[in-house]
Amino acid sequence: MPRAKGVKNADYESKRRELLDRMLPRFARLDVERPSLRQLAAAAEVTAPTLQHYFGDRTGVVAALLEEYRCRGEARLETVSKANGAFAQSMRDFALSLVFGMQAQGQVRLGDVMAASLCEGLADPQISQLTLNHIIDPALDALVVRLEEHAARGEIIDSDLRAAALMLLSPLLLAVLHQDQMRGSERRRIELIGLAEQVSAAFVRAYAAPGAISEQAASA
Repeated sequence: MPRAKGVKNADYESKRRELLDRMLPRFARLDVERPSLRQLAAAAEVTAPTLQHYFGDRTGVVAALLEEYRCRGEARLETVSKANGAFAQSMRDFALSLVFGMQAQGQVRLGDVMAASLCEGLADPQISQLTLNHIIDPALDALVVRLEEHAARGEIIDSDLRAAALMLLSPLLLAVLHQDQMRGSERRRIELIGLAEQVSAAFVRAYAAPGAISEQAASA
């Protein structure tokens, strides 16, 4: 019996995920230019019309890649959103986990995807919001949830927690991108673990509620 018009094959979603899995490493390669639709198709071992069938135009392909990477990271984001321990230790742990996470080896590294996504979003207004929705804001939102838990304990001064999250996240992201994806370490190396500890300590000094640090130190 022929398939009704508009009805997808039973294996449509699994084939779509398979194509995304093949394209992610090419998307995150930073030693070459932004990949064209044809180059992404070559990475997926299919033709450009096949990609268009599953994703539409190039913007649709990139949108699907960004969404796929966010979905793969949901478990980690859930972990990151949990406040573990007192405020100072929690912020230190967050900073270190972000640095380690961006550099961790795998099929694709978080730092590489972050850099490629920023390149795409800055170069194409159609992708800018997608980069925010799927790559930048999920990390920011997870940190906000973590800060909200500390705020509920009375460990943080009254403040805009989203702005606070940006203040902690931004220098850490830039430092890793500077050293790794932009190869800044080849000319001027920064010890990223020490930097993460310094940034988190400065953040705690700026946002800790009066008495919170001394109370936590006394109970340590």
